[in-house]
Amino acid sequence: AGTPRARMAAAFDAIAAHEEVLARRLLDYLATKPRVTVIGEATADRAVRVPTISFTVQGLAAPDLVRQIDPLGIGIRYGDFHSRRLVDHLGLQATGGVVRVSMVHYNTVDEIDRLIAGLEQAMA
Repeated sequence: AGTPRARMAAAFDAIAAHEEVLARRLLDYLATKPRVTVIGEATADRAVRVPTISFTVQGLAAPDLVRQIDPLGIGIRYGDFHSRRLVDHLGLQATGGVVRVSMVHYNTVDEIDRLIAGLEQAMA
């Protein structure tokens, strides 16, 4: 209800809240994995970060992890994502950079759960 501007603001708020739920689910899972390092803030708070999560897994090259997840039909990629100097500075180029997952308003909790199940198997 309300003005078109108020309705648009409410829609964007609902989108951001949904994306925060998705990001929190993935970040909470990753936090339980001692071999995982999240790049950037480890909180899903939308005031602090967007729902694009970059991470590395000790002992598992980024391309290898992504190849294991790809058959699940989940958009997950690896590389430097135009941050070559940062990836070089972090010493991650040799292992393929970082793994990145981006969640948006049309993603579902079920998709995140499928991703988590795939990550669990890939990191075993």
